[in-house]
Amino acid sequence: MKIYFLMSIFLLAGGSGSLTAQTVSGKVVDTEQQPVDGATIILQTSDSVFVDATISSADGNFVFNHQPEAYRLIFQHLLYHTLEKKGKGKDAGITVMQAKDYALDEVVVQGERPLVKVEGSRLTYDMPQLTANKLVTSVYDALKQLPGVMEQNGVLTLAGAGSVSIILNGKPTSMTYEQLVTLLKGMTASRAEQAEVMYNTPPQYHVRGAAINVILKGYKPGEGGLQGEVKGSYVQADKAGGEGGVTLAYLSPKIDIDFMYNINDNYNRQGHKLVTRHTLNYEIHNISQTTNGESRDLIHTLRLGSNYKFDEHNQLELSYTSSLHPDKQQSVTSLDNTSTTFNHAPAEGQMHNVALNYTSGFGLTGGIDYTYFRNKEKQSFQSKDTNGQETAFLSNATQSINRWKVYADQSHTLPNEWVLNYGTSFAYVNNRNSQVYDLAEMSGMNTKNQIDEYTYNLYAGFEKSFGNHWNLSAAATMEYYQMMSYKKWAVYPNLNLSYVLSASHIFQFEFSSDKTYPDYWTLSGSTGYLNNYQETVGNTSLKPYTDYSAALTYILKSKYIFQLSYDYIKDYFMQMIYLDSSRLKAVYNYQNWDYSQIFAFTSVIPFKKGERWDSQLMLCLSSLHHRASNYYDAPFDRKIWNIAGSWTNTLILSKRPNIKMEISATGTSKSIQGSYTIQPAAFIHAALRYTFAEDKAMIQIKGNDLFNGSNHLKTKVRNGDQILDMDIANYMRNFTVSFSYKFGGYKKKEVKDVDISRFKH
Repeated sequence: MKIYFLMSIFLLAGGSGSLTAQTVSGKVVDTEQQPVDGATIILQTSDSVFVDATISSADGNFVFNHQPEAYRLIFQHLLYHTLEKKGKGKDAGITVMQAKDYALDEVVVQGERPLVKVEGSRLTYDMPQLTANKLVTSVYDALKQLPGVMEQNGVLTLAGAGSVSIILNGKPTSMTYEQLVTLLKGMTASRAEQAEVMYNTPPQYHVRGAAINVILKGYKPGEGGLQGEVKGSYVQADKAGGEGGVTLAYLSPKIDIDFMYNINDNYNRQGHKLVTRHTLNYEIHNISQTTNGESRDLIHTLRLGSNYKFDEHNQLELSYTSSLHPDKQQSVTSLDNTSTTFNHAPAEGQMHNVALNYTSGFGLTGGIDYTYFRNKEKQSFQSKDTNGQETAFLSNATQSINRWKVYADQSHTLPNEWVLNYGTSFAYVNNRNSQVYDLAEMSGMNTKNQIDEYTYNLYAGFEKSFGNHWNLSAAATMEYYQMMSYKKWAVYPNLNLSYVLSASHIFQFEFSSDKTYPDYWTLSGSTGYLNNYQETVGNTSLKPYTDYSAALTYILKSKYIFQLSYDYIKDYFMQMIYLDSSRLKAVYNYQNWDYSQIFAFTSVIPFKKGERWDSQLMLCLSSLHHRASNYYDAPFDRKIWNIAGSWTNTLILSKRPNIKMEISATGTSKSIQGSYTIQPAAFIHAALRYTFAEDKAMIQIKGNDLFNGSNHLKTKVRNGDQILDMDIANYMRNFTVSFSYKFGGYKKKEVKDVDISRFKH
């Protein structure tokens, strides 16, 4: 059955029809047949509608990732006469520009490239331009510079959309979000070429909801050869840590090869103070508990990738990614008015991913992706109560996961600018969990289970431009999902409508739906002991939740972004703490709510002051409504208005020597998460960077959470008989000294950006 389905994927996607190549490329030379470097080329439709703009490379070559049925090219250069040229097809040929017959002395061309380009449902950012003055060291850090993107509790979020998926080079993957983040944290920021932000991800990416597609740099004419970067950092928190690594890339017209290795000695300290008024059998127990824990994890991350180009439009990609955690040490000590607990849990883990992808010149893309993950943890638990009674046990927990994903997509360009898209995918997950206790009296809590998960997916959609102003893309995805006894057919619509009033006023409307499934460990129903009072309990009956999302986005002058969004999430779940009414335990677990409802207004406002101050302000005003009518004996129905934001400022202190400073702040007003009330919080970060050796070498000093805001996070629960105060201390304040050095490769000549804001879009 599975074999026949995998065969049908490729038979379906390789069906009849052909695709006109979606690029336009050519070369610019002068009358002496010498390449013209830095010429601005503007791509328009035949009726003068702006499509894209680019700049010729050192050897005169240029390429557009668009191809109207018929188009007009405009060539501009300060030292040459402007030239217009009409064409059809992918090859624009060689264009000869005539030099002007006069010289210009000390001419300065000033212009500002648009911060964002709208391409269908995607907001596309040029990452080297976006991060040129930002003090970032990894691809993950670079993503946090994208307008609307914030990091909350170690997870990237998109204002107005909440959680966000990460895609690498537009290809589906069987790696988890956490595994992708580990990879991007080890990858130097210079590897990122573009980032596509999608509030409503098209189905051909094989993820739903909001996503960021990270496109790594590939070969460009004049920029090939071997290039790389070495880096190292020393991190001082409560205890010292650090990381280091090397990135290498060989880029050529025929084959691209990239290699990355990173080692990270990561130290983390956390703690909290818990005060509860716990009612049990009509008797009130006042519990006051202090918990402190620390962990150290040595992480090895490796990636080896290759891209073989049969010709300009047919290529085969193969990559291997690995993340090894050979010796993770975790220790937690808890002290309260009933007992003292020591919990030590060493662990080891490994992840291996292999991906093979093929892209054709006739619109077919397909691939297969496999991930193996294994984690082993041994817990040593010791507790002694005020009466002198001792409890001690050992537990061994193992999780082993095999994930396969196979996909195929086909795209056809039809007459009158219609584009037809369709495709299919199949994902299979085999998950094995086990937890065994050494005490005979705890043998009834031993668990050993296997979860097989199947996801069959088929979609079809179209894109169409109507005149010079409207663009519509729509698709529907039919999905069959099976996990244990749970089986579900579902249809997920996807709609994106764009209206370009002018180059300075662009509107986008989006609607989508999505379903989120519980993690495998939660569904195993296993119990974990944090201390003598707190424990985690799985939920084998937890249902997936469905998110219906709509958003209206307005982009002003290609850089100011304003958005209204609405999300209704049925059966939402998240982990919360509950004071058990049948025993003296505080239990962390997941339960389904009735719904979560979020209405948000988001604004992203970048601005500059002269040449030395570059700033971006992001604000998000939200109305939150959380309801759970069957949450144990403590139901809730809560509403609140919340405002959260970030403000990043980059200051050029000196151009020679090249010294920059960055100061950023993030914060949020009082908010809710289910029955939790979360008090306001704010964080300040600062960095100082010195770049030298012709911008190849960099030394940076960074202070994270300077005023220790993460050490004073407060949460309150007031719900029926459930009364709880929790002061959380994350101890995220640290200071980092980093060094990096780039070598090899062709350094492209810097060219002033051209102001195209007045061209017709």
